Amino acid sequence: MMFRSVLYGLIPCFLLGAQFLYGQEKQTIRWLIWEQVPNFITSGPFKGQGIGDALTATLQKNLPQYNHRNVISNTRRYNRLIQEADVCVAWAWIVPGSRDYRIHSRPISLAPRTGIQTLKSKQKLFGKPGETLSLAKLLADSSIKLGYLEEMTYTKEVHSLLDQYNGVENIHFSSTSAVEFNLDLLDRNRVDYFFGFSAQAIFEAKLKGIPNHYQFYNIEEIDTYTSMHTHCSKNAFGEEVMAEVDKIIDDKLLFSHLKRVERWYGENMEYRDTFLNYVIKQNPSDKVSNPGL
Repeated sequence: MMFRSVLYGLIPCFLLGAQFLYGQEKQTIRWLIWEQVPNFITSGPFKGQGIGDALTATLQKNLPQYNHRNVISNTRRYNRLIQEADVCVAWAWIVPGSRDYRIHSRPISLAPRTGIQTLKSKQKLFGKPGETLSLAKLLADSSIKLGYLEEMTYTKEVHSLLDQYNGVENIHFSSTSAVEFNLDLLDRNRVDYFFGFSAQAIFEAKLKGIPNHYQFYNIEEIDTYTSMHTHCSKNAFGEEVMAEVDKIIDDKLLFSHLKRVERWYGENMEYRDTFLNYVIKQNPSDKVSNPGL
């Protein structure tokens, strides 16, 4: 009888303990990542070593009080998911209009300038390596075709030009929700050039162990870097997470992040100087644009 009484006495204690543990269960943050090498590398020998996914992992490591789940998104899914609760993004620009439902950190990075990718074998159609080209002049040349992802956001100057040429045959308008075109689109001569980052071709050559046979050019209509931020849902949970993120973001983390950018994009003194001035010292810069402002 005594044993039974002790057992009955333990049951309420066990239930209370279980309720306590359940109440202490960690909340889960859904972190958005996407397929865009080398900004995010989701497979292969360099998996997790991209600019954005490495930063995501660093923040997760320093937020052990939460569970973390990475969600691979495309442009359409991204724009839908950032309007939901418990969703954070480690490395992204501010989507226009998103301040109504997102909480953003201080600037934590700069996206390198978007330009155009083409084949080195077609340099005579474009210009010498290192030249900055005019998109307006390229679009006026009906003999070369541009590939354009309609879901992507560029500068006002770029979109103004694309609106002028909407419906013409020398622009391949793609409604796919991918973040970037595959380089084999150039190899198969589907288009002659498309918008992208310089490191896309550098990464592919490194991955395959072959020479880089693509050529990247900057364009006059995209002449700034893009301000990048960490952001979470604009609710009590998001505010709590962002308060912790703000404590994690320090110069040590930012310099480590800069080294990773330079690993994939190469060292560029203008980029580095702008990063130090805008991201580290938090000074305004006319070399940086913010789509969300």
